[in-house]
Amino acid sequence: MVVRHSFATNVFVNCPFDEDYAPVLRAMLFCLIRLGLTPRIASERSDSGESRVEKILELIACSRYSIHDLSRCQAKQAGEHYRLNMPFELGIDFGCRRFGAEKLTKKAFLILEEESFRYQAAISDLAGCDIEAHGGSHEVRSGRPNLDSLLR
Repeated sequence: MVVRHSFATNVFVNCPFDEDYAPVLRAMLFCLIRLGLTPRIASERSDSGESRVEKILELIACSRYSIHDLSRCQAKQAGEHYRLNMPFELGIDFGCRRFGAEKLTKKAFLILEEESFRYQAAISDLAGCDIEAHGGSHEVRSGRPNLDSLLR
């Protein structure tokens, strides 16, 4: 069976895959599907012969919307390297919107972080962007970051 996805309803989800983040990811995916959108996530297919970055490039290019959660970019302990995959993918998405085909100039992003302004220590070029803090919570309630800002 061939599944067809539409650029207009695809949402590239760039987020952590760790066990602690799973409740946030499940809530996010539920909300996207409930809104009639199609989440596109790197783990949606597994092919060892496919370059992961090529898969991510394809998912970004076929998605009108993107959600980038930068909450796991810091090291957990001294001496540990911090993760750069999520900011790297955000940069690819910015480049796609800026230099891609005309339809890609209409891309919209929702950028999330666990704590307000923490991202500025590592990626200060995002200063001036509206980063939403989710506090590590998967609860959906009034005053929490939501998908409305993405869909405007």
